[in-house]
Amino acid sequence: MVAHPRKAPGPGAVRSVAPGAASPVTQSSPFRPLNLPVLIEVVENDTEKPISITLPPARSSRPARSRRPAQEGRSLTVASINDLWQVDDEWWREHPISRRYYQITTQDEHRLTIFRDQLNNQWYWQKGG
Repeated sequence: MVAHPRKAPGPGAVRSVAPGAASPVTQSSPFRPLNLPVLIEVVENDTEKPISITLPPARSSRPARSRRPAQEGRSLTVASINDLWQVDDEWWREHPISRRYYQITTQDEHRLTIFRDQLNNQWYWQKGG
């Protein structure tokens, strides 16, 4: 008889953690969250649409990627709003999500995805979008 090559590992593959020892979840991880939203300043018109944005300076020691606009800290005029959508999700949880997203093009032709959190009235830049 031959063991099945796709059989799940038995109890020997499970590690136990001694009481009081740091669990693998709380130890520092080599992973980091991707595409976290960044708080930005936005000037809105009377219909709450963005007319200019100010991106914060980069906080990383790594060189800036070419996708990030070079005018960090400066006000950028919104040349056009290319797309607009609303996300209302997880209304049953303690912290629901209600966001109005805008895909915009700035004066220097950078395309960015920003959103207005409808619950706290703050604006964010969705990196990677």
